Amino acid sequence: MYQAGNDANSSHPAPRPEPLEAPYPPGSLDPVRAAVDTAAVAERHPAYEKFGQELGNTSLIEVPGPRGGAAVLAKCEWENPAGSVKDRVAHALLGSALQRHGDRPLDELRILEYSGGSLANALSRLCADLGIRSRFVLSSASPGSLLGTLAERGARVDLVDKERGFLEVVREALRIAAAEPEWTLLYQHRNPANVLLQERTTGAELVAQLGGRVPDAWVASIGTGGTLIGVLRALRARFPAVRAVGVTPAELPYGSEEPPNGQRKYAGSGGMGHGIRQPFVTLYDDETEHRTVSYPRAFAAMGEFRDLTGLRIGSSAAANWLAAKEIAAGLPASATVVTVFPDAGTPEEWEQLGR
Repeated sequence: MYQAGNDANSSHPAPRPEPLEAPYPPGSLDPVRAAVDTAAVAERHPAYEKFGQELGNTSLIEVPGPRGGAAVLAKCEWENPAGSVKDRVAHALLGSALQRHGDRPLDELRILEYSGGSLANALSRLCADLGIRSRFVLSSASPGSLLGTLAERGARVDLVDKERGFLEVVREALRIAAAEPEWTLLYQHRNPANVLLQERTTGAELVAQLGGRVPDAWVASIGTGGTLIGVLRALRARFPAVRAVGVTPAELPYGSEEPPNGQRKYAGSGGMGHGIRQPFVTLYDDETEHRTVSYPRAFAAMGEFRDLTGLRIGSSAAANWLAAKEIAAGLPASATVVTVFPDAGTPEEWEQLGR
């Protein structure tokens, strides 16, 4: 199992990261063994503490649903400090690296991660605030606004041809980590801090915000699967019967046997291709339903949601909204479907929409 960074009490390097498709050990999600002591990390690093204080407690709002069907509630993750649900992930992943780094000088720590966009934005901000060097592997389709932000923060960027798909973005980061071990790969798809953070914060907040409501279904897009599975674990602890629904792009669904492709997909989510399934989700495969949403549908739904509510949501949020409405349409009006809106969209998306 991959461990982010070197053990603070050892001179030995961290084990070489497992391939993305390697079986994921269920015991790795043991919160006692794998959780990050964020309080201890925050005590050593004030900038890390400040970012954490601004995280979470995002609003849960009722959004337009199907006529006569269940209510649809969405958690507004654009309220986080860097504007997305990935802010939580960045805080957890970097916290795990800082915990293992111990009391050594921060200029000895170099952070490497791959990203679809939002995680790089959040991590680069945290690293810049802490004075840590950062490096990101991204698709060549990444928006110019993100690349400009990363450059301003002094982050190094490696671009992978978008036609090779996101799987090759991940694999390029693995190659760099193997060839240049001075870079600490956070490895969001296999780092248990990703899931445990979502369970402990996003999921716990959602349970409290539901009040007397009992959720019938939990709907979330699958990027790493951290949000889907982490929140599911929190909900199941209180509501054992809640359904889990994962959403991925129709252009490359979860577990697709097709090879990766360069087709445009809604942001931050997608299958890996070649039958590879996101490791966290494999632990709950027998309990997870799957829906797909095409890029054109998600993109159009961004504009539709803005017209209905006056709020901006990104394409992954729009995909979640569409899938949640589909689930809600098959349930009675007394039921409740909960989902997450990861962000409010990129400037490029809204410029394309003409909004």
